Amino acid sequence: MFSRLLPFFLCLVAALCVGCSSPRPAASSAPSAEKSLSASMEKKERPRRFNELFLESVRQKELERIDAQFELLEAALKICPDAPEALYEMALIKLTGTVYSDTLSRTEGDSMLQLAVRLEPENLSYKKTLGTYLANMTRFREAIALYEEIADVEDEAENLGMLIWLYKQNGDYTGVIRTIERLEQKEGKSEMLSLEKFQTYIAMNDNSRAFQTIEELCAEYPLDLRYRVLLGDLYDQHGFHERALDTYLDVLATEPDNSYAQISLLAYYKAAQADSLYLNLLKRVVLNPRTESDARVEALRTYTIDNIQSGGDSEPVLALLDSAIAMPRQAAEVARLKVYYCMQKALPVEYFFEALQQDLELEPDYTPTRMSLLQMQLSNENLQEALQLCRDGLLYEPSEVVFYYYEASILYRLGEDDEAIKVLQRGVLRIDDTADPETASDLHALLADILCSKKLYEEAYAAYDRAIELNPNNLLCLNNYAYFLSQQNTQLEKALKMSKKTIEAEPENATYLDTYAWILFVSKKYDEAKTFIDRTLQHAELNSENYTLFDHAGDIYFHIGERTQAVDFWKKALSVCPDAVDARKIRRKIRYRRP
Repeated sequence: MFSRLLPFFLCLVAALCVGCSSPRPAASSAPSAEKSLSASMEKKERPRRFNELFLESVRQKELERIDAQFELLEAALKICPDAPEALYEMALIKLTGTVYSDTLSRTEGDSMLQLAVRLEPENLSYKKTLGTYLANMTRFREAIALYEEIADVEDEAENLGMLIWLYKQNGDYTGVIRTIERLEQKEGKSEMLSLEKFQTYIAMNDNSRAFQTIEELCAEYPLDLRYRVLLGDLYDQHGFHERALDTYLDVLATEPDNSYAQISLLAYYKAAQADSLYLNLLKRVVLNPRTESDARVEALRTYTIDNIQSGGDSEPVLALLDSAIAMPRQAAEVARLKVYYCMQKALPVEYFFEALQQDLELEPDYTPTRMSLLQMQLSNENLQEALQLCRDGLLYEPSEVVFYYYEASILYRLGEDDEAIKVLQRGVLRIDDTADPETASDLHALLADILCSKKLYEEAYAAYDRAIELNPNNLLCLNNYAYFLSQQNTQLEKALKMSKKTIEAEPENATYLDTYAWILFVSKKYDEAKTFIDRTLQHAELNSENYTLFDHAGDIYFHIGERTQAVDFWKKALSVCPDAVDARKIRRKIRYRRP
């Protein structure tokens, strides 16, 4: 139970100051070179040439020209070797620069940074950079000494938070406690600081003061029962189970619907293997309309995952999930949890389908669930239901290009070409820089396919070009574009190049091989065409989807003089041809023994 609370409070230093919990490279807290120069110039006038070199090094740094900055600083330090601002900037290069970060340079950088701090001890930025660098080098004692000096001057939460982290890394728990108490005096007590003290006392094996810390927090905030629940969780985590139980029950006696206490008590009963108590409390929590939604979801999540891992009966789990889903103002997370449960238990598809529908009813604008339902409806050939899912999806998310694509695809399959074109044209207008390029490419490619079927070739070819521009590896688009060009006996070199790309990507794809063979045939390269149509048929079954492949094989074999074989191919094509018009054409070829 205690581990459930770790994300809530164990990031003390991160909450106190960004970057303190994990020290950054020395440059992260670096003051600007301009400020360094300004501060130093107030104390000691620099030679004019030094100033020129140093200021130019600042300019080169802003331009990220580190080599030039290095050379300028090197020249400046020859003039004023004890200038802390130049020593500091050179140290940063040697400690963090990729070019100069060898062992020798790091040693020199360390020395320069230390010297800059000694020369200008009142500069807290220098000290912070050195302290962070020392922490990164695990030189914690030195870093602690520096940050103690910094905190004496500037006792901000950021600096004290860094000190807490450093003391922890150094294993100095007394220092951690002392610094936390110092921070409490400045900021006041807080849950996070109290829990950090608790963790520290536990590390010191001082259980008495550990729990006293949390009890004091409870006393200070008596109306916030979360702290009482937290105390119970900590009792349970550290083996004081009876105290934990008493604490949870005490909270629930005060506030029967306290979600924190309910969840913790559920975990307690589960760990104690008190199954009947666990299930009774689970149902009360889940079916109580006053239970917070997050608590209900967490309780159900624990229950379902435990059932998955133990291989338990799914019926009671589904029944409880459905009861929760049916409750007023229920969050969609429960339905989504049911979807996950059905997947993990490999339940029949109707359970999964029902869960998706429940999820969509609760949150109709949730696109991932709508897309899952859409895929299921399409796989079951429920075209009208899939069409409605697309149209409803566009009402909630009119910029989702995928819905335009699928709506148009369904309309095309239903023979409503003009409507499909209108949908795609609306979808094209929605494509912007945020759209997925592959989906946008598919949208243009589908538009091009439909325009070609309506013999609107000029518009179609423009759409194909745009599709390929968006996704140069859209193989289906390349194949279809190449095939339509060959059908029109135009731009055959371009068609051949596009088709070749598809067979290089998928050398066993019969459709792509057939297109390449057919373009060679139209180009009157009959011997090459035969080679590729033979490869095509090695990867093609004789079925209604592949009848054109055998028809093409007949045409190609006829033109290389193998007419008997050509007729055999035409007969095979005819035996599986589902299209009446094409069937008549193939019969004519067989009758006259020629294309």
